[in-house]
Amino acid sequence: MAAMTDAAQRPVRIGVVDQGTEKVRHYVDAVERAAEVCGVGGASAVGVPLECEIIDWRVERDPAADAQLFDAFVLCGGDDPPGRYFGQEDHPAITLDDPRRDVYELALCREIGARGIPTLAICRGAQMLNIALGGDIDQHLPDVPARAAHAGGVTHALRLAEGSWLARLAGSEKARPMVNSYHHQAVARVAESLRATAWTDDGAIEAVEAHDGFVVGVQWHPERESSEAPCDQTLFDALVRAAVERRG
Repeated sequence: MAAMTDAAQRPVRIGVVDQGTEKVRHYVDAVERAAEVCGVGGASAVGVPLECEIIDWRVERDPAADAQLFDAFVLCGGDDPPGRYFGQEDHPAITLDDPRRDVYELALCREIGARGIPTLAICRGAQMLNIALGGDIDQHLPDVPARAAHAGGVTHALRLAEGSWLARLAGSEKARPMVNSYHHQAVARVAESLRATAWTDDGAIEAVEAHDGFVVGVQWHPERESSEAPCDQTLFDALVRAAVERRG
């Protein structure tokens, strides 16, 4: 009984996979805001004890060990995944990230998928989650027929899937939340263990979710302070709640 009590009282541990720039702080701030307002057991405005750690993939880390160490993860944005991870040649328009980050994230995503660890995967993070679990991506949306350009900070509305986390957070699958767009890539073939849950009007997949549990990948940047969509800070709130439930 004492061991169970100790486990219930320890802080929730959330790992934020480093973006490699100072922008990683925006993700941490969003998690910490969520911890300040998310209650446990239905309460509101009750702070959640939290340990938020920035995971630096530049040092040697074991993704399997990290999967046991943390209660939840945030997979940050960044540069593009190499085509070799999903059987394609690199598109001339892509900008590659550090290969050490690729290797770490792919292995961590597989652990997340196998264990159902609560995860919010953002932009590149959503793409890496889908690739790691067996899907692929469109490497350059302007090359895809009927796709509008998504880069450059434009905003657009979403169509949401019935029964999805995003529909619940937005209040209804009929909601049309506006989100930002800074990407030129997007999920194409969805991994079998995921499902598409949001689309733009031009048909680009904007979100994927696991069939069970809070494993959500979104193509926009909900951590940006200027964003006011109902699927932004509420995503971090839901992540913290899922982490509390899993730890308990």
